[in-house]
Amino acid sequence: MARPTLRTIADKLGVSTATVSLAMRDSRKISIAMRERVKAALVAEGYVYQRSAAGLRTSRTDTVGVIVNNVSDPFFSTLLAFLEDALAKTGRTVFLCNTDESVARQSEFIRKMSEYNADGIIVSPAIGSTPEDFRAARGLLPPLVFISRTMLELDFDHVVNDDCEATELAMNHLLGMDHRRIAFVGGDPSVSTYQERIRGYRAALERASIGFDDSLVRPSAPTRLAGFQAARWIAELTPRPTAAIGYNDAVSLGLSAGLQREGLVPGRSFALVGHEDVEEASLANPPLTVTTVSRDEMGSTAASALIDRIGNPDAPSRRIVLKTKLVVRESCGFAAGSNP
Repeated sequence: MARPTLRTIADKLGVSTATVSLAMRDSRKISIAMRERVKAALVAEGYVYQRSAAGLRTSRTDTVGVIVNNVSDPFFSTLLAFLEDALAKTGRTVFLCNTDESVARQSEFIRKMSEYNADGIIVSPAIGSTPEDFRAARGLLPPLVFISRTMLELDFDHVVNDDCEATELAMNHLLGMDHRRIAFVGGDPSVSTYQERIRGYRAALERASIGFDDSLVRPSAPTRLAGFQAARWIAELTPRPTAAIGYNDAVSLGLSAGLQREGLVPGRSFALVGHEDVEEASLANPPLTVTTVSRDEMGSTAASALIDRIGNPDAPSRRIVLKTKLVVRESCGFAAGSNP
């Protein structure tokens, strides 16, 4: 059966194709009654709007690509929900790429979005991404906004958490409880987020006149399993740390479970701080102290930045840094020197 067209609908109703087109857009030039007749006929005939053809006429497809690193990570799944909601309010449909940290998958998705004339792309770059991965395709790229992770060598818009401030907040809290041997667990050193958090870690130590000890830093995959495995490492360090900061909540929640198996109970004989404040952080036993940024704010800010860029592609690029706060819960209730 042939696909129904505007002409099919127009002939059925005895009106012009222009009338049908205006009715589809709810134009006030067409009476409400006629708009309703047209919409009923569209449904009855099974008419499907050809957005690709409309895109050729308007240079817009009302589609946006979103690239995240791990959709099973509660931080990214929640962020994605807020991004999709914010973009839907502007009439955009989201196409998702879960890279699982694959640069090749990321590059292929960007190529596809370019081929399909997406209005823009929001990307948290995969581990191993280089500026050349984006420079090489710059002429083909739709407007692009980086989120969560940065690539400051590139003249693109960025919406990021103040990761340096986040770790400083956590460190200052632990230092204020007399902890002096504080481990930092998790994260990939090649990623901007890790680099900024380590910068905050070192800055807080320097202000407290404590030397940086790289034996207290353990990079790893940003996963719960990696955190769990790091607990044995902490337990075997000599002298043993009294506190730790996890790269993210997944690492911290795994670390909390592993520490308890080692006889170190966060909040009672050890102090632990995470980052992100996923829902499980407040429900864990013990509840996890965290530094956090609003994913709602990050999602809405990134969506707004992309819409602005689509509307004004030649405007100067912006780096928007969102403030972080510390949420204190039971996992860091243990003060160094106290009796557990």
